[in-house]
Amino acid sequence: MIGQRVISATRTSAIETKVDILLVDDDATKRFALTAILAPLGQNVVEAASGPDALRQLLKQDFAVILLDVRMPGMDGFEAAQLIRQRPRSELTPIIFVTALDRAETDMGRGYDLGAVDFVFAPVVPAILRAKVSVFVELYKAQQELRRYRTQLERLVQERTTALTAINRELEAFSYSVSHDLRAPLLSFDSLNQSLLKDYGDSLDPRAKDYLQRMRRASERMTSVFDGLQTLFRLTSGEIHRETTDISAMAADIVAEMRAADPERKVDVGIAEGLTVFGDPRLLRILMTNLISNAWKFTSKEAAGRVEIGAEIVDGDTRLFVRDNGVGFDMIYAHKLFGAFQRLHSQSDFPGVGIGLATVRRIVNRHGGRAWAEGAVGEGATIYFVL
Repeated sequence: MIGQRVISATRTSAIETKVDILLVDDDATKRFALTAILAPLGQNVVEAASGPDALRQLLKQDFAVILLDVRMPGMDGFEAAQLIRQRPRSELTPIIFVTALDRAETDMGRGYDLGAVDFVFAPVVPAILRAKVSVFVELYKAQQELRRYRTQLERLVQERTTALTAINRELEAFSYSVSHDLRAPLLSFDSLNQSLLKDYGDSLDPRAKDYLQRMRRASERMTSVFDGLQTLFRLTSGEIHRETTDISAMAADIVAEMRAADPERKVDVGIAEGLTVFGDPRLLRILMTNLISNAWKFTSKEAAGRVEIGAEIVDGDTRLFVRDNGVGFDMIYAHKLFGAFQRLHSQSDFPGVGIGLATVRRIVNRHGGRAWAEGAVGEGATIYFVL
């Protein structure tokens, strides 16, 4: 609604505002006649009696179109046009040469070289002159309308950006406060549980011990949730420093770290060579770590896990992907995958807090790209992203 009101108001003002037409001729009688011909257009006609007089007028204001006599004493129309074109503010202003000379006497080629858009020869046909001038009047009005609309739009965007920045700062402060204020009691709670198990575990019956262990696992999950919240908000702040980044080498490092942390797992990993993108290496490391660790996790039930990191070119876009042969998912729930704390699989089967893909999408969005997922139940999943 706001945008519609801005456009409507801009169009109304553009219709009501008169534009200026510069008429340059040393003959007062011809100026009077041409002004009378242009009067039905309802615009402001500014008269100049010579080339220098026209240049002085151009110092004061801009014009939609200039009607310029070719033959004038002192400075002819061609010389005046050349000087008009040298001024940045008038270098694109349309010039129509109006002349009593016939076509044979007029060097039309020189006129067009100097930026003329048309020639009008005597005797002037009023309807034709008005039609030619009105084209450039309407074009000028449209350009002014676009300038006004752009200015209003830039102002609106700036206001919204300022408001959004303030909201993000409040959210970040709120996130930190919640995470910090709730995390301390949780840590105390977990420490007390740990002390109970350590000091009195031998005297507790199995049922009471199981309760305490379940309470510890729940508090650990909550701590992970708070860590995830802080991670997500941190990703929205700070500047992006883009550079050419070797994704193939980065993926190989991440896989090596996962093999070292989980030496019992036998996962066949294929990494395409020469994968490079232009982005922030720090954020891309987080993105690739989340994608590869997800694939690593969701292939844990497979006898022969397979993870592939590669790229495809589709419709001119280079889309990178991480593909696995794991548990997969139902595409009907694909829209939930990238939401924070959204999970499609049970905690007991695949532990986690559900922020991995939310983090991926946030990083991709900060690079002005897009991310999406494809998969099928029991047939694995592929996460694509384009920067």
